[in-house]
Amino acid sequence: MSAQQIALNETLARDISAAAAKSMSETFGIQVTAGQAEYGDGMVSLVGDISGIIGMVQQQLEGTLMLCVTFETVRDILPQVVGKSVSITHEMAVDAVGELTNMIFGQVKSELNQRGHQIKLGIPCVVTGRGHFVSQFHRGKYMIVPFHLDGQLFQVYVALHETAAKA
Repeated sequence: MSAQQIALNETLARDISAAAAKSMSETFGIQVTAGQAEYGDGMVSLVGDISGIIGMVQQQLEGTLMLCVTFETVRDILPQVVGKSVSITHEMAVDAVGELTNMIFGQVKSELNQRGHQIKLGIPCVVTGRGHFVSQFHRGKYMIVPFHLDGQLFQVYVALHETAAKA
């Protein structure tokens, strides 16, 4: 049986919104508000200090899920877990974003697979650097779901492109 193809639509945006809200609530005890999903085609540059990136693989589709946040956002929420007296280091922030990206992707993957999408996880990584830009060079469509947390913004980005049929 062949997998249903993933689509960048409101259902996926709701899955991402629910996964991010649940991950932030369960991990940090904070509430986030999802904004309206934005859709586009081609290359896009996202700004952040820390980005968690995970490849999404399906039978004839490849994609990327990316969480982009600023160091300040992580610095403000991480004390909920490690304690208010702990000074947040860059390494702690990187680890937190990696874990949060895994949690969000895991929940989205679970929802998609329950609907017959047969998604596989690619190798995750974290990219850092103050004000870095992450550019996706792909030939497909993308969706960005913005989240607001006490006046700060973070984004979950998903890019998809079809691959050639496998022999």
